[in-house]
Parts: sequence; structure tokens; C-alpha cells
Amino acid sequence: MATFRDLGSELLVRATRGICAGSLLNADSGRAVTAARIEEWAGVLSLYEPQLSLVESRNDSAPVRATA
Repeated sequence: MATFRDLGSELLVRATRGICAGSLLNADSGRAVTAARIEEWAGVLSLYEPQLSLVESRNDSAPVRATA
């Protein structure tokens, strides 16, 4: 009976170790993908920054009216 318990414990430890390693790998992969997407969007945003600054300057000079 003790050997089955030891075998079960060993299998549980190995499975847990594999899950942890997989989780770390997935987390690293996710961080890399997120960083790449942020970099891509930063590049896209830089294309629109001149137009955005024009819109912001127009909005700053225009009076704001409250409506009910």
C-alpha cells in the first residue's frame, strides 16, 4: 500500500512540476506577445500624432458649451 501512495505522490509532484513549467513558459510567451503588440501600436500612433495635435489644438481654442 505504501508503494502505491509513494507512486501517487511522485506522479502528483511530476504533474505539478510540469504544470508550473508550462505556466511559466506561457507567461513568458504572453509577455513577449504583449510587448510586440505595444511596440506595433506605438508605431501606428506615431503616424497619427501630427493629426492628433492639430485636433487637440482646435479643441483647446474652441469654447465649450454645456447643454442640458
